Amino acid sequence: MSIFDLKTSVEELSSANQGTSRMGYDQLPPTRDITGTNFPNGAIHFRFQTSGQKWWVPSRSYLRVRAALTKANGDPLVLADGIAPNMGLCSSLFQSAEFQINNKTVSRISDFMPQIDALETRLSKSSSWLKSVGKSVNFWQDDFKERQADVCADAVLQSSAISSVSDRVGLGFDAATNTVAIAADTGVLTFAQAGGAALPAANPFAVGDEIEIEAGGAIGTVRYRVSAVPTAATLQLNNYQTIAVAAGAYPFRRIRSGLSTDDARKVSEFELIWQPPLSLFKIGHALPSGKYEIVLNPQTASVYQKYAIQSIGAKVPGVDYKFEIKNMYFYCNTVEGPRADDITYLLDLSQTICHTEQFSANQSSFQQKNFDVSPSTYALTVAYQDARSGNDSQNSPSIFKVSNVGRTTDSEELKLSRFFINYGGVNLPAPDADPDFTSVIDYTTQRYAESQIYSGAMFDTGGAESIEEWHKRGAYYYFAFPRDGTDRSTRVNVHNEFSGDGGADTTNMRLLLFAHSKQVARVRVQDGRVIDVQLEDA
Repeated sequence: MSIFDLKTSVEELSSANQGTSRMGYDQLPPTRDITGTNFPNGAIHFRFQTSGQKWWVPSRSYLRVRAALTKANGDPLVLADGIAPNMGLCSSLFQSAEFQINNKTVSRISDFMPQIDALETRLSKSSSWLKSVGKSVNFWQDDFKERQADVCADAVLQSSAISSVSDRVGLGFDAATNTVAIAADTGVLTFAQAGGAALPAANPFAVGDEIEIEAGGAIGTVRYRVSAVPTAATLQLNNYQTIAVAAGAYPFRRIRSGLSTDDARKVSEFELIWQPPLSLFKIGHALPSGKYEIVLNPQTASVYQKYAIQSIGAKVPGVDYKFEIKNMYFYCNTVEGPRADDITYLLDLSQTICHTEQFSANQSSFQQKNFDVSPSTYALTVAYQDARSGNDSQNSPSIFKVSNVGRTTDSEELKLSRFFINYGGVNLPAPDADPDFTSVIDYTTQRYAESQIYSGAMFDTGGAESIEEWHKRGAYYYFAFPRDGTDRSTRVNVHNEFSGDGGADTTNMRLLLFAHSKQVARVRVQDGRVIDVQLEDA
């Protein structure tokens, strides 16, 4: 369909009910037991068939998942546990997925399910959707504390949405006498009496708070997240063992984010609604008679519980927490329509594949990463992510952020200082991108805006996520590459330099290249059953 196609007859106008009747949902179970410890034991299949006047609508069908996230003994989590569901939880549980028609695979994601799901959700959904429906059905909040409040029994949060900042005097410490020190080997911060000045009777910090310390200029202003409060005089910081702060009466302050109490669900068991990011589920029209199958491949038994959460500090499944699946069903949206006994139809499929390349430990110079993509690629997205994501719950696989080695910072990706993609003889952006982001400079607005322009989100009535949300979920750079039909280029070069804000720690950084391509499935139905399925690049 072209943007220049005009409707020229009454028959082309939309009807009140789109010609459907008897719309409903069929509840379909998986072909094996997936509850509890059985969940990671092999592929999960959902099989169904339609025939006669029964059609089904992919874009209105979904999976319903019931799950539990608790302490290892089954008790509810509390804020001090430092555990929250991963953003976009459902996709994090799976390595790969595919959709079959008549035993022929027409849509597949072979790896990086959470990354692809996160990108496609952010590209296709508005900020208001992410904050409402997305938050309610699959934990799409960008803030760790908001997701934590959904599953922690003691999540009594401030009624204000404004962060509070308190200096050392406001927290009950002496203005220039009590000392603070951080031990390099343990990451334990200790407040101490000095000159007769007593410490506050109760520790004013809580898990999830952040502390900023100005350590005499030798280290500068650094911010740490509190992962535990062992005593009234100590804090356990979030794995900052590589940084030591000698005892001194430094200025410091507490950073605390507030949330509406209404946002705290405080439940241990919850229900999730999810559509796998397979291209077939983007089809908004009904499909006729056929034999269909969804195949989901879970993460392995050793890591699937780690993929379910994001945490402050390293957490061990079975020791610090337990995540388990209670049940899972596919809800197939069905309608009655005209019989389609003999027909050949086409499915217009938009596929997304994720390629990755690891950086060296010190990626400060301008370097090139090379990839091969489908010749039917029409758009490319670049993002950067911590390679520890998933295997270590401190880094989320659905968030495009990079931490340094000791995790004292989590925004190394924003130190990108030069960037462009070359594909099909075209460089985008042109001229090269030269972003800069520090505590007082934000030159990323153009990169944010261009991603929204190229994806079309800039002009949608719902609006895209804000630049602050874009930063918190991790920046991505989307570019469309329209080409004529004779151009079948497959080589992509991504040029990067990370030298902003003192240089980046790229030890654990990997580049994610998402290739968006077109495929066409030709389905032939004869005598009410599918007899042939052919798939080819568009």
